[in-house]
Formats: sequence, C-alpha cells, structure tokens
Amino acid sequence: MLSKEMRTAILALAGKGYSKRQISKAVGVSRNTVKAVLKSGTAAPPGIERSGQLDAYLDDLRAFHETCRSESTKRIDGSMQRVWEMLGDKFKREGRHFEIPYSTLTRFCREHGIGVREKKRAGRIVTEPGEESQHDTSPYTIKVGGKMVKRQCASLVLGYSRMVYIRFFERYQRFHVKIFLTEAFKYFGGSCRRIVIDNSSVVIACGAGRYAEVAPEIEAFEKRFGFRFLAHEVGHADRSGKVERVFDYVERNFLVGRIFKDDDDLNAQAFAWADEKANRRRMRELKSSPVELFASEKSALVPIPLFVPEVYRLCSRGVDAYGCVSLHAMKYPVPAAYIGKTVLVRESKDRVIVLDGSNEIGNHKKKIEGSPSAALPSPSRAPRRQKSIQLAEESKLKGLGETMRAYLALLKAERGPRYIWSVKKLYALLCEYRAEDLVAAVARAAEHRLFDAGRIETILLQNMAQKDYALPMDFEPQDYEKLPEYQAGAATPEPDLDDYTPKEEDDDRPTA
Repeated sequence: MLSKEMRTAILALAGKGYSKRQISKAVGVSRNTVKAVLKSGTAAPPGIERSGQLDAYLDDLRAFHETCRSESTKRIDGSMQRVWEMLGDKFKREGRHFEIPYSTLTRFCREHGIGVREKKRAGRIVTEPGEESQHDTSPYTIKVGGKMVKRQCASLVLGYSRMVYIRFFERYQRFHVKIFLTEAFKYFGGSCRRIVIDNSSVVIACGAGRYAEVAPEIEAFEKRFGFRFLAHEVGHADRSGKVERVFDYVERNFLVGRIFKDDDDLNAQAFAWADEKANRRRMRELKSSPVELFASEKSALVPIPLFVPEVYRLCSRGVDAYGCVSLHAMKYPVPAAYIGKTVLVRESKDRVIVLDGSNEIGNHKKKIEGSPSAALPSPSRAPRRQKSIQLAEESKLKGLGETMRAYLALLKAERGPRYIWSVKKLYALLCEYRAEDLVAAVARAAEHRLFDAGRIETILLQNMAQKDYALPMDFEPQDYEKLPEYQAGAATPEPDLDDYTPKEEDDDRPTA
C-alpha cells in the first residue's frame, strides 16, 4: 500500500502536466498504480474492508450483550462467555455448525466496542504550598532481629513539595496517630491546613467521605495544631495517590537488602532513608527534588505551637504476684510492696512510667512485642548465672572403671541438659544391684547406643537370670518326699485319713 506522501507526490506531478510514464519512473511505481491513484483523486490511502463471519451477527451480539448486562448482578459489562454460548445456540437453531473460537468473538466485540469499559484519565491533584498533605498506613512483614514480624508503616506526604516522613509501629491506634503526626510536624516545622486520609476508623468515628465525623480526641488534636482531616470519597483512589506511591517506593527500595537489629534500628534507618534519599531524589514529574520545592513551601505551613506537650495515655493496672504490671502483653516490674494493689500506668512513645498517685514507682523503656529487646531480662532482676554442677553420684560412678567413664561421656553428649537425671538413675541402679553386674550391663548398652536407664536395668536383670537362676541341664526328677532333708524338716507325723475314706455300701438295703 502506498503511503500518503507518495500518493500526494503522484497527484502533484500529474497536476504539473507530467505523463503517467514520467510519473511512474520518477516515483518508482508501476503505471497501473499511478492510474489507480489518479482515478481515486485523493491522497488518503483507501481503507481495507474485510468481511468476517461475525459481521452478519453484529446486531445479535449487541442484543445478547445487553441481555447479559441487564441480568448480571456481579459484572456490569456482562459475561462474554454467556454471549458466546447464546451465539452457539443461535447457530444450532439455524442448523449450522458452530466453529467460532472464543478468542475470535472477544476480539470482534472489542473492535466494535461491545463490553468495553470507557477508559478514563487518571486524576491529578494539584495543590498550593501548605494547602494539603496526605496520610495513610500500610502493613509489612519485616525481618527484625532475625525474626519475621508484622509492622505498620505510617507515612505523611506534603502535597506540593512531596516531602515525606515515615515511621514503623507495632500497632496503629489513635494514640499512635497523635504520636506520629506530632513527630512529623516537628520534622517539617509546621503542618498543612488539610490532611487527606481514607475512611479508617483510627481517625473517623462514623460516616464516610463528606459525611465522615472525626473522633472527639482527634478533633482536639486538630485544634492544637491548626489543621483539619479530610476523608476522601469511597473509591476515589486518585485522592490518596501521592502517599500510595511512597509505600511502593518503601517496598521496592527501603525494605530491600537492609538488616534491622530491633525496632529502634528500623525507625532510625527509615528516618535516614527518608531524609537523605527519598526527599532528595529528583522527580521527573516535578523536574526537581522535594527538598528544593520544600524551600518555598515551608513558609506557607501552619507553624507549630510554642509548647507541644508529650503525647501519652493513662490506664490502671493491677500488680500481679510476681510484682509486675502488664501492658500490651509485656511485663514491667514495680516494688514488691505494691503486690495486689492497683496503680496507674503512663504510656508515652518510648517510656512506660508506673505511678502511685503522683509518686513514680517505676520507669522503664517501652517493650515492643516481637522485638529482640522484649525478650531481655527485667532490669530489676539480675540474670541468673549458670553454675557448674559436680554430682557426687557422677564421681562414684566414674570410680567403677574405664567402661563406666566412657559410657558417661557418651551419655553426656547424647542427653545434654538431661544428663544429670540420667546419672542419678544410674546411681540408683548401683545402690540396688552389684557393681560388676551394672558395669556389664552398661558395656552392653554402649555397644547398642542405649541411654535409657530402664533399658539398662532390663539388660542387667537378663544377665542375672542367665547367670544366677539357670537350672542345670542334667537335672533328673526324683521323689522329694523320700529325701533325708525332707524327712528331717517334717514337723508333724503323717495324718490318719481313714475316717475320711468312704466305706463299702451295704448290699441289704432295700431297693426302690
């Protein structure tokens, strides 16, 4: 097919009076092609019209699709699979063989706009400096201290400059919302006048979108820093697109190839990554870096108050029998004098303070479930030292000879911490049986690598039965009552049993 440029050249040369032969030679095409172009009289290439086997059924396909669309409750665009089945039924009614592949049907429907959703442009939210920021959280499973734990990544992104602040939490509640935003406002030096969030119950008490109602404690937090939360409409994903890109960047860059000792190390690396990399990378969309744009946005932020109180929450806890209070499944020790009493627990970002009225009776670093620091011993208790235990029973057993000493070495390697109890059971056998019998049984047990004291005792009893209680092979049965030993041991004479012997019956008795 000739291009539009070549067809234009042919028409231009013909207009200047050149012959068909001269035009075909100059352009490099046949004279028949030149004739066809001149006959059409247009520079636009003619369209290719191909007749397909589904062209005659275009109206039927539209009708089938509308039927499936009206009857479908799950898919708005209808089911192409069902349309294909209905077309096959129509072919059968006409007495024709149905050989149209499903892929051919779907391609034909796409070309004619059947069952195709209309594409929409992604919305782009453009905000002025200091006008809007976006906040959201995303769950991640991270390896912290060699253990896989679940953590919530909270992020705040400024809408104009795209400056970001992130932090990881064990759980994310309204208490943690206030902690995170307070830290973020201090990092930015102020807050935007509006923070866009989704309809999460962490901030929203009821409703959704324009009808959302903020929880009372969060509303008081808004007044302190001079901003307002805005819950976007349900399904309006473009409204939180800036903060969602941050989570994608965190997953693809920050969490890849990094090792975290504990949660403190995790948040320290997250802060350094956001400050030194995420906020300093050049963004193609903005033709600049967030730090450079933040220079012009910082002055437009709502300044933070002169005094920002520490975020904390109070709760009452009972002191258990071990002298500890429990908070989020973690134990914190207090003086033993408070066992059985109820005390106040003041929880902040990283400290847990136990109060008796206004008196502080305990101040501990906050433990995080799953973190390696949570498994450390309590600071009020000194770690117990492992003492080397020298058993008297072991020394007595070793005194039985080299066979027993070699077996005890094998037993210690096999049993580990349970070696002590095995030694005590062996010593109990020594107290009950002869030493040479025990050594012989231990030697046989060592050959078969048997380390159970019960098995050793079984071997010992079998050896004793074969050696001490076996009957001689030439034993002949005899009448023991005639032996002199039996006669000497008889204490009483032979009993007279004649009175008990039955007499012969009288034959003169009358018969019945």
